[in-house]
Amino acid sequence: MLPKENLKYFQIALFVWISFRNFVAKAENYTPEMSQDNLGTAYEFKIHIDAGKEDCFYQYIEAGSSLYIAFQVVRGGDSMAGFYVNGPTNQPIMPYQWKQHAEIDDSNVLQTGYYSLCIDNKPSSFHSKLVSLYLASLKRDEWDKYIKELSDSDVSVSNVTSMLRNVQLNINEVVKKLEHSRQKHTYDLYLADSNNRYVQNWSLIHCVVVIACSIVQVIFVRKLFESNEFKKGKVRA
Repeated sequence: MLPKENLKYFQIALFVWISFRNFVAKAENYTPEMSQDNLGTAYEFKIHIDAGKEDCFYQYIEAGSSLYIAFQVVRGGDSMAGFYVNGPTNQPIMPYQWKQHAEIDDSNVLQTGYYSLCIDNKPSSFHSKLVSLYLASLKRDEWDKYIKELSDSDVSVSNVTSMLRNVQLNINEVVKKLEHSRQKHTYDLYLADSNNRYVQNWSLIHCVVVIACSIVQVIFVRKLFESNEFKKGKVRA
């Protein structure tokens, strides 16, 4: 049996973990608004960017929230694309980067508003790209309200505050690492599939070329040994 005080901390930590899991689970249904019923928002989806095109997506973020955004090109061309993030007043939050993977991690967003997440494929004139986009934002003021509620309930605020902060930071780091690992895994899967199709296609082409060359060689050899005398039944000595 756990001591009464430790059991209380364990229950609080369990509640925090369940709350975080609930807000992450809601990411499957994308919405640009941050719901008041949870601690933030998170979502991941894959975007197909045509050659010579640029697409932007917008997410509402509240001031004081944390913000983590990760881009990863998983398939297409040289596996490179342009990524940049702008704030509500169009100020650059993440400068333009032409690379395979880019991310931004801001622990304290200063402005409330819609943030634009843009993917640029204009420099690529012939190859479309498949890009994985992940965003997570946590409303820290909701955590502060929860801590205040605990203090009103005569719970030891100093220990609980430290514990909740550690749980929050640890969960955020774990989610970031898992998402980065998932994007790398997805890229490896698409790369393996692309290599497999490349090998199969060239193998088929080589087989067709070999068969065609064999047929041509047989025809030329037969033509080489053909003669009019042999056809007339006269064999030259």
